[in-house]
Parts: sequence; structure tokens; C-alpha cells
Amino acid sequence: MSTSAAPARFNFAPGPAQLPPEVVAQAAAAVRAHPPRGRSILELSHRSATFDAIAAGAEADLRALLGLPADYAVLFLNGGARLHYALWPPNLAAAGDRLGFVDTGHWSRLAIAAARRAGRDARVFAAPPGDYPELAAADTEGLAYLHYVSNETLAGLAMPAPAAACPLVCDRSSDFLSAPFDVRPYALCYAGAQKNLGTAGLSVLVARRDLLRAEAGLPPELSYAAQLAAGCRLHTPPVYPWFVCALTLRWLRAQGGLPEMERRARARAEALYAAIDASPLYRNELAPRARSRMNVCFRLPDPAREARFAAAAEAAGLLGLRGHPAVGGLRASLYNAMPEAGVDALREFMRDFERTA
Repeated sequence: MSTSAAPARFNFAPGPAQLPPEVVAQAAAAVRAHPPRGRSILELSHRSATFDAIAAGAEADLRALLGLPADYAVLFLNGGARLHYALWPPNLAAAGDRLGFVDTGHWSRLAIAAARRAGRDARVFAAPPGDYPELAAADTEGLAYLHYVSNETLAGLAMPAPAAACPLVCDRSSDFLSAPFDVRPYALCYAGAQKNLGTAGLSVLVARRDLLRAEAGLPPELSYAAQLAAGCRLHTPPVYPWFVCALTLRWLRAQGGLPEMERRARARAEALYAAIDASPLYRNELAPRARSRMNVCFRLPDPAREARFAAAAEAAGLLGLRGHPAVGGLRASLYNAMPEAGVDALREFMRDFERTA
């Protein structure tokens, strides 16, 4: 009987993503029995004092991590970030307002399509292939808001905050809390939790209070202002994902906060891009300045070898490396919970595969 340890497994999937082992252990224990009364977290009332404490702790930790000013509200809402492509315009903008959108890829285009389906006047700023556009504040004159996606996961393209003469709205799903950022230029930042914040089923929003429209013409459950007034509990919220998010936020603070997350993200991404750039087999097609630290995308010379790579990696315990079906290729997602050992294991596998490919 063999006594050798099983190989480590690392989850490089774009979401739901790898969670910190400490968070998984705490979340699993709470499923069995959550203090103080011993019932499972899955049975916990969203109107209980116990859940009040969970929700308050999550907001306090998020505020501390971001250094969030008092004039910004925090909302924990059910659903994913894609829902907010349809919700943010009526919650922030009047019917006649002109909205701007930066088109950097798949998710940006879904946001643009949602606005146009609702009859919104949308100005689009297109990105050059493999890069992001250079915008000057003057380009955004006359816009009520400018929307962009800070990290496009399909191609692995990251975009810094653009210059704008209007407030920004940002889908930060895949890089939220991976580095410090100044919240002041933003009317709204929103993120699905399943990348850097926890598990699927929850979205987290940071919004300027004075810009939330109380008369948005939406049902109360879809109104940011109404949800904020009700403590995000106009209906039963996703209690367990909210709890896992609270655990993850606490973990982030214990690890050293966002400066430490940025240091780790930079080290992971630089190591993996260096392996790609040094190889005649692998390639990344983005401008270096636009390369994401969260989603490192790369190609091999043909789809057959990419399929062999992904299958062999899976067998070796390197999970979730297939690219999005819309674009193919390979993708390593390096969210906050990914240890440097995961990148080391992937780099070693890439070297071995290159020798046999």
C-alpha cells in the first residue's frame, strides 16, 4: 500500500473560483452547526440577531479594506454581476441621460447590449485589438456616466480607471479587492462574489449614496435605494453566500489587506507571463500594459494541442484551465486565494508539456 501523498490540486477556473482553505473549513463547520445556538448556517434566519452580526461584520470589513468614505453605501444583493448591466442605468440615470461605455470585450458588450435594449442613448468607445483605448476627460463631456469593465476575463485584458468628466460605473467582478483603488471617481462599482469574494449567488455593490435614484421606476426589490433602506433584506437574501463572503473579507484583512493582495497578484502574474514569453510554444496576444493579473490567457499553435494540454493538466491536479468556449485557448485565473505554489506547479507542468508537445 502506497504512503505517498496525493498531488496538490489547484483550481484555476474563472469562477466559481478557489477559496482560501481556512474559509472552506469555517464555512463547512458552519453548515453542520453555527454558533451560538448550534443550528446550521443554512437554516439561519436573515432577520436574526446572529445574521445581523454577520452582515454588519461583512460591511465593516469591506469598508476597512477599501477605506470607504461615509458617503458611499454598501449593498449585498442576490444574483450575479450580469444582472446589474440592466439595473444600474435606471438606478442611477434619468431616462434622457446619455451614457458612455468602453468596449474592451465580451462583458463590456453585454453591458452595452443591455443598455440599448432598454432604449438608452449609449456612446461606445472602442478598444484597439489586444489593448484598451486612451480616453481623455474631454471625450466624455456630455455623458451622465461612463461604464467600463476593469478586467475582461475571456481575453485576460485589464483596464485602469479611464479619465472622465463624469462619474464612473465599473464591473469589477474579477479584480475587486485584488489591489487598492480610489473609489472617489466612481458612482458605482459592482462585483459578483464568486471570483475574489466568496461563492456564487451574491453580488456586492459600492455606490455613492447621493446618486441612487429613489424613483427609479423599478420594483422595490430591484431598486438600489429601496434595498439600501431595507438593509438589503426586502426579500430573503442569499444567507450562505453572504456568510462565505463575510468569512472571505475577514480573511483578506488578516492576510494584510489589499496592498498584500496586490503584491501577491503581481508576483503570480509576472511569474506566469515570464514562462509564456520565454517559450516558443505558448503565446499571449495582448499588449503588455493591458495584461490582466487575474486571468492569464495563452494559446498553443493549434486547438488539438490546447485540448491535450487542458486534459493532461486536469489529470495532474491543475483544474479549470480551458478558455471560455467563445474564444477557446487556455486561461489560468489567479484570484486572491491562489497560492504561489499553484503558479509554480503550473509553470513546471508547462515546461514538461513543452518537451513532449
